[in-house]
Amino acid sequence: MILKIFESDVIYRIGHFNFWLDDIELQSPAVLAVDDIDGIQDTSRCNLQVGSKAERNKISGLYVELEEDAKNRIKEPTSEGKYGMFKCTRSFYLDPGLEGIRKVIQYIKSLYNNQKDNLPSYLKDLKLRHFGFTSSVVWGMNKEWRTSKDGKIDYIDYEHDTFGGSSTASGIGLEFGNFGGDSFDIYTSEYYLDHLNAITKVLDEIAPGMYTAGPDEMEYFLEYEILKKEGRRLVSGDEGQLKQNIERYEADSFVRDLDENGEEMFKQKYIELKRKSESGEKLNYLEEMDLNHYKNLVDAMKTKHKKKL
Repeated sequence: MILKIFESDVIYRIGHFNFWLDDIELQSPAVLAVDDIDGIQDTSRCNLQVGSKAERNKISGLYVELEEDAKNRIKEPTSEGKYGMFKCTRSFYLDPGLEGIRKVIQYIKSLYNNQKDNLPSYLKDLKLRHFGFTSSVVWGMNKEWRTSKDGKIDYIDYEHDTFGGSSTASGIGLEFGNFGGDSFDIYTSEYYLDHLNAITKVLDEIAPGMYTAGPDEMEYFLEYEILKKEGRRLVSGDEGQLKQNIERYEADSFVRDLDENGEEMFKQKYIELKRKSESGEKLNYLEEMDLNHYKNLVDAMKTKHKKKL
């Protein structure tokens, strides 16, 4: 499943990545975009990747740290590997791009199947229990505005342009970095929904109907009709009701954990502004916004208490 996603058009370019196999960390060399290389004085230690092989390897237009330098650097686990959930004690080099991804996926398969003949020596005695990974990527949806006319990759957002996951007791959990944060404008845009639907399509090729790519809050988004499903596709909710549905969802989420004191405070704020408005006194812009917000909270409180009955 992981390899299929890396191989698909959903991912345009593969940046640096880390895999954790129990207490062993495998690292690719550093992979840099133009924005990163501009801040480096000695660029001779990074090679610009060009040509058909680099294209197939999904690193064309990126600068890759020299293998010699990377192997000298990768002698200790990263802080994430050392202090994260895997508590890695050893670290080893992996080839960059799709070649490295394919190699480590084959390692994982061989370990799970107890086929160790072709494994490197540092993995032969490993009894794999859990694995995880994270990779910076250029998503296929962003390729046109991340690629300059000369074919170089201008920028990788290492915080948001990520693909990662880990093994769990029930299978594999995957995380797809959201390039635009968590705003509803992103989740309801055709541009981003096409991206999520493309991921789902790849997942369906492996396990039809079992997985759907979407935001963490997707169950609620569907319940409040912020998003809808058309077959296997996610689509935005009805435009005429979308703003109202989002406000209702936000209000319900906000009041869900409010105690009695918190509820009473917001009720009083609503009563004060409502009384001021009804008396004929003109509210300023912020007060108008607050009045609508507090009304939504009070309505959400009523719904909350009805559900408890």
